[in-house]
Amino acid sequence: MAKTVKDYVKDIKKVLKTHKTYSAGLDMQILSLASAMRNLEMANDQIDGLTETTVWETTRYGEKLAPHPVFKIAKEAQELVTRQMKALGLTVEDLAGEADDDPLADLTKKLTKKRKQPTIIKPNTEGE
Repeated sequence: MAKTVKDYVKDIKKVLKTHKTYSAGLDMQILSLASAMRNLEMANDQIDGLTETTVWETTRYGEKLAPHPVFKIAKEAQELVTRQMKALGLTVEDLAGEADDDPLADLTKKLTKKRKQPTIIKPNTEGE
């Protein structure tokens, strides 16, 4: 089941509070971002079910081939999501969370923890 706008609002507020950048004055902008994210999710769900990217459109001059309208909706939602995230100072990683199953990140963390301070050996300059 798809997330609701309220779910997105809750997630966005949680991230902003974690970064200590949330204030009640941002609620309208948060709602706008949440709505755009929901629209994008719905458009992507529809796109997944498509078998063609075009539709036949009837105009006053007859029929013509046109891009499927859901692609326009998806594009507009993507642009709005990007603008609102930038305005709120958020990144994709902030909203998506960290990938727990990233082997490269796990290896980097392990190697960083095991790394010891280097031992610096200075040449003995006395008496030689």
